[in-house]
Amino acid sequence: MIATKALRKAAAQGDADAMFRLGYRLAFGRKRPRPTRWRDVVKLWRRAAEAGHIRAQFYLGTCYGFGDGVRRDFRQAMRWYRMAAEKGYASAQYNLALGYAKGDGVPQDNARRAFWLAKAAQNGHVGAQRNLGYCLHEGEGVRRNYAKAAQWYRRAAKAGDRMAQFNLGLCYRDGEGVRESDRWAKYWLSTAACKGHRRARRILKEMQSQ
Repeated sequence: MIATKALRKAAAQGDADAMFRLGYRLAFGRKRPRPTRWRDVVKLWRRAAEAGHIRAQFYLGTCYGFGDGVRRDFRQAMRWYRMAAEKGYASAQYNLALGYAKGDGVPQDNARRAFWLAKAAQNGHVGAQRNLGYCLHEGEGVRRNYAKAAQWYRRAAKAGDRMAQFNLGLCYRDGEGVRESDRWAKYWLSTAACKGHRRARRILKEMQSQ
């Protein structure tokens, strides 16, 4: 691990990665910053982001999204998320998709939501995989496709996402996108239930009482 003193020196010399890492250490290290110190974090991340540092662009977006060190501004958050998203950063792609889903800082647009979810899902973002499955299942922003929905639910379910596990269990129960199977429905519902998914528990009890 590079010493903080060395990071400060490199950051002062204009090293964008050092600026980002120093800001990250200030934000998430053992000594978490006081609210007034977040301004220092934002300054470092802004300088790095303006120099093209992808992670700095994403984290600067989160500062605007949560109001850490700056006034909360969803438009600015989405602006920085987009910069990182267009360079392939999965978390930025996912957050940008959420912006289009809710209409936060960008117009509400399910087609763009699905577009960015697909990008993030293909880059391995588990939440995006589950949400893309939902869009495909419900036909939100894309043509409804139960088989593809089940495929994305499965990828997120295997990665441990309990909502995806629940949704995949329902697909097996109802035969949507997969061959109907009580065995696999119970397997995935049980997996979700073991992680505290209440609806999964309730549906399992209903299935077992039939």
